[in-house]
Amino acid sequence: MHHRVKNNLQVLSSFLNLERREYKDNPNRILDNMQARLSSLALLHEKTYNTEDFINSNLGDYMKDQDATLHTLFGAKDINFTSDVDPEIHLSIDVITPLLLIVDELTMNAIKHAFPDPDMPNKTISKKIKMLDDHICELILSDNGVGLKNPESLINHNLGWEIINNLTRQINGELEILDCEIGTGFKIVFPVNFEHTIEYHRQLWGGD
Repeated sequence: MHHRVKNNLQVLSSFLNLERREYKDNPNRILDNMQARLSSLALLHEKTYNTEDFINSNLGDYMKDQDATLHTLFGAKDINFTSDVDPEIHLSIDVITPLLLIVDELTMNAIKHAFPDPDMPNKTISKKIKMLDDHICELILSDNGVGLKNPESLINHNLGWEIINNLTRQINGELEILDCEIGTGFKIVFPVNFEHTIEYHRQLWGGD
């Protein structure tokens, strides 16, 4: 447990260093982003402290609580968060941790960019997570906002996208931008089991 706490604090420190360089003229954005990550990691630790099973945690419980947490954050009070998670999906904490951070990054991006009209009704950010077979899981996160006008600019010139890609690699996943008629969608396919413990800050950011 102490090792996990140390690892996650180092992850947050790495996020902060990256964003200080990228958003040095926008400190409020840095604070908003860090608040979301801190909230998800606090949720993770609270639930982890109350269990002795680090290998088979119910993913739906984490996603439901994360929705409630994200709803209280910046600019999200008039957005509906929905999660449809297969109740049979149980993952290790080593997979749930980066998965929660991926959802944070995608959600923060949607909150900031998907709904430029504050008066738009029925703003929604949705998650659907299911098993494709006995070994592979699929996450689809989508919104009903204005959509991406230029996906290439997101991929090539966006720190958030770089973070999402790095976190996806940590769960041996594959990330795809979906072609949506309305809004924006992302799909991540990843294996549910690992034979190693993830050292997040070392593998993601090259820490010592």
